[in-house]
This record gives sequence, structure tokens and C-alpha cells, in this order.
Amino acid sequence: MDTSDRDLIARVLDGERERFQELVRRHAGPIWSTVRAALHNAEDARDVFQETWLRAFERLHELRDPSRVRAWLVSIARNESRARLRRKGAFDAASSGTEDALVDPDAHDGLDHLARTEELGGLRVLIERLPERQREVLDLRLNHELSHGEIADALGITPENSRANYYQALRKLRAWACDDEVTT
Repeated sequence: MDTSDRDLIARVLDGERERFQELVRRHAGPIWSTVRAALHNAEDARDVFQETWLRAFERLHELRDPSRVRAWLVSIARNESRARLRRKGAFDAASSGTEDALVDPDAHDGLDHLARTEELGGLRVLIERLPERQREVLDLRLNHELSHGEIADALGITPENSRANYYQALRKLRAWACDDEVTT
């Protein structure tokens, strides 16, 4: 029987520190995707991935709503990524990294990754054209399956703003996809 995130967090806070690894296993994919989307350097991404989990462990007692642990973790990952970029002086030079955000290269067979990359290539080009906030919301909603409330928590916006950015992104992608079909 799976233990809920809420129960795992309670157990970790009650002294069962080894149980934190279960949270890591459960949420590693979305956190890796978040970090990899922000950082194109694989070494930096690995470092920030580890820093994210260290911060999460250190601050676990600050988590107000354990049912929203994934949004909280994504928020930490985004903040740690931005801090790394600022330290390197490359904040403005980083792009969204949608290609890497969609797939964790360490977690998939190489052939599956290549097939998926080809299949999604056209969509990635369109996603890159979206404004940053719309790309962030779209990524968190589709790749991380966060609710609009969780996205709002992670990005520091309202759930309504999350919904608006999501639907605007979808509307633009549909329109651009239709335009591309007409021109090809």
C-alpha cells in the first residue's frame, strides 16, 4: 500500500529521515524536468537537482500544505535554477529548454527518446514562440500535471492567472499549428 505524500512528510518530520528518499523517488521526474528546462548545462542541472532536494529537506517543516508538495518542490527547483543562472551571469541567456524538459534522458531508452524527439519537434518550435509565462504554465500543467492552484503556488500567481495563461497558450498553439498546416 502506497503511503501518501502527507503521511511520508509527517514521518520524515517525526524523525524517519530515511523516508525522504521515497519523496525523492516519487517526484524526481518533475523536478528534473523543471531544472533541465531552466539549465542547458547538464552538470549545472545535476547540481541544482541535488541542491533542490537539499533545500526541500532542510525546509520540509515550512511546507504549509503537504498535499501540494509537488508544486512546492517545483517552486524550489525554479528558484534554485534562477539562482544558479544569476550566479553565472546568464539569466537572460537561458531559454525555456522545452526539448530537454519533456524527457529525462537518464530515465528513458535512447530509441524512445529519439522517436519522441522527432514526434514533438514541430510542437517544440511552436512552444518556443510562446511568452515565458505561458510556456511555464503549459509545462507545469502538461508535463508535471499540476493543478492551476499548484501552478499558482509555484509561480506566485493566482489560479485564474494560471488558467488564463494556459488557455492563451493552447489557443496560440492551435492557431499556429493550423497556420503551419496551411503553409506546408
